[in-house]
Amino acid sequence: MDPCDQPLAEMAFCEATSCVWKKGVGAVQSVIQSPGSANIGDWALAILAALCALAVLALLVRALAPRTRVIERPSSF
Repeated sequence: MDPCDQPLAEMAFCEATSCVWKKGVGAVQSVIQSPGSANIGDWALAILAALCALAVLALLVRALAPRTRVIERPSSF
């Protein structure tokens, strides 16, 4: 029996993370190599992986971007 076949709740954290990573990589490869024959689960995992990658990229850009402050000046009429 493959260790990734058992429920994630019964695994140690590192083992569960490894299984999820393997399934995610397999799903993304399946969608990239043959998008027409990939099943809906592979598409869902691939889209979820893409969204996570975009979120991490957005966090990095926001962390590295210089902070600009708006200086409020009293308006003179």
